[in-house]
Amino acid sequence: VAFTHKYVFDLKPDTDVYWCAADIGWVTGHSYIVYGPLTNGATSVMYEGTPDTPRPEEREGDRATWKKDRLWDIIERYGVTQLYTAPTAIRTFMKWGPEWPA
Repeated sequence: VAFTHKYVFDLKPDTDVYWCAADIGWVTGHSYIVYGPLTNGATSVMYEGTPDTPRPEEREGDRATWKKDRLWDIIERYGVTQLYTAPTAIRTFMKWGPEWPA
């Protein structure tokens, strides 16, 4: 895991902010959210929740009308330079329509 995290992702611990947006309960999650970043000295982001769950102050009205920019908000807020996520997540973003980048 340490080797693949460093070389497959071309990790630069001094400059990269890494985020694996997988479920931590899956092998990809604990491998690339916990073990890889820790063994390589990476600055990493951990987030609990779904990509379409906005901050509490933005949760008004029907869930279908909630803003779906949580993922992009986290990337911007923490300066994420590397995002690793599942193709399933990207397909979900695509279903939201062109106003939400996939």
